Amino acid sequence: MKTFNIIRKQLLALMLMAVATAGYAQNNSNRINFGVGALYERGFDATLSVEHETKNHNAWEYFANYYIKYDKDKDKEAGHITMDSFWKNYRTWGLGVAYKPCVYRAKNAYGSLRFGGSMGSDTDELVGWVNVGYEQNYVLRRGWQLYWQVKSDLCINGKDLFRTGVVIGFKIPTGSR
Repeated sequence: MKTFNIIRKQLLALMLMAVATAGYAQNNSNRINFGVGALYERGFDATLSVEHETKNHNAWEYFANYYIKYDKDKDKEAGHITMDSFWKNYRTWGLGVAYKPCVYRAKNAYGSLRFGGSMGSDTDELVGWVNVGYEQNYVLRRGWQLYWQVKSDLCINGKDLFRTGVVIGFKIPTGSR
């Protein structure tokens, strides 16, 4: 519970700092992104990234990712998912880069394909991923954006060979060009 409260306070501080910054959605802008999602099979994912938009909503994304895969409790008496079976099962973290060419544009929305790669660890050994997917963005006031993403990762040297799922998140403009 202490860890959850600390994370919650850090996210609140990050959101308050983001509200204080003025920024507007435009080409050649930078954004800080935060997204969370659910992945097949029994996994959850959190991504923090920096996005640099180039011409026509194409973008480069530099990201850090944390993934946790829960399992049914090994203690048959519990009959449900416990803290140990959730937090102490298979976990990975990774750093990577993705290119996102824009394939769809509307007045306050645009969609991009997402191609990238990342490397990290599963607390035992080096793991790599090939990342592909689609991201749909909705432009809000003051340059903020809401997005959802369908993602698929091909894992190299990990327990999961393939994982896929949906992520939702928001993008905060940094105001720099």
